[in-house]
Amino acid sequence: MERRHFAHFVAVVDAGSVSGAARRLHLSQPAVSQSLRELERSLHTTLFVRGRRLTLTPAGRALIGPARQTLRGFDAARVAVEAVESMHVGRLDIAVVHGMSYDPLAPILVRFRRRFPDMSLRVLHAPFGPEGFEILRRGEAELLLTDHPAPFPRHSDVPVPIAKRMVAAFAADAPVVPQGETVTLAELMTFPLIIGLPERSASQQHFVARLAEAGLGLPHAAVATDHRELIMPLLLAGVGVAVLPEPEGELAHRLGAVVKPLDMPPLRSASIFHRQDPLSPVASAFLDVVRDV
Repeated sequence: MERRHFAHFVAVVDAGSVSGAARRLHLSQPAVSQSLRELERSLHTTLFVRGRRLTLTPAGRALIGPARQTLRGFDAARVAVEAVESMHVGRLDIAVVHGMSYDPLAPILVRFRRRFPDMSLRVLHAPFGPEGFEILRRGEAELLLTDHPAPFPRHSDVPVPIAKRMVAAFAADAPVVPQGETVTLAELMTFPLIIGLPERSASQQHFVARLAEAGLGLPHAAVATDHRELIMPLLLAGVGVAVLPEPEGELAHRLGAVVKPLDMPPLRSASIFHRQDPLSPVASAFLDVVRDV
C-alpha cells in the first residue's frame, strides 16, 4: 500500500464518487478506479458496494479513520522536516463545538495567524458531548475545542481562559431598559429572551444553575436557537433580549443595541483537547499561542 492509495480512497469517500474524486485530484477516472482496486487487493477485501452510487462496506467504514490518520502522519512528517528551518508551511484542522467559534476561538485564530501568517487553518463543527471526541478518534481534526470533559483515556488538554463577562443586549428602540449599571437575573427574567446557549452545553447548564440559585424558574424564551447567526438580527429587530458573551455584546453595541453587563460570573470554561500522540508542529505552535494568553 502506498500513500496515493489512501489519498485516493479518502478522496472518493469525501466526493461520494470516483468521478468527483478524479476531478478533485486532477486525475483520470480510470486511474482512480485502478488505485482503489489495488488497495482492495492489498487488503484482500472490498471497500465499496458498487451500484448507482458508491457505498462503503463495513471494511471500508473501518478503514476511513486509519486512512485519514495515515495521511495526516505523512503530512506531519513532511511538515516536521520543513518546520526545522521555518514555520512557513502547514495546515491545522481544529474542531469546535457550537457557540465557541466566536468566543473564545476567534481571538486565538487572530493571534495565531498574526504570528504564523503562512499557516492555514480549517475549522470544523463538532457535536456536544462524547460524540465530539469521535472527531479526534477518526483523525478528522487534530484539536478539539469543547466545554465537555474527555470521555476516553489518552487525551490531553490545554485550558482556554474565558474571562469575558456575559451581557444583556436590548434593541435600540426597546420600550424598557433596566436603569442600573448591570442587569440582575431577576430583571432579565422579566423580558422575553433570545437564548443562544446550546442545549447540553456547560454554558446552558451554568446559566440554568445560576437562575435556580437565585430562586428563579426557567427563562421565557421568545426564541431558543443553536444558530448564533440568527441572534443578532432578531435582537436588533426587537424580538427579545439577548444574553451574549462580551465580545458579541461589543458587536451588538456597534450595531446600535443597548448593552449592559449581566450581574453574574462568566458562564463558560473550555479546553482544547488532543490525543496523546505526537502533535504536528502546527498544532504545537497553536497550543503555544493558547498558553501565551
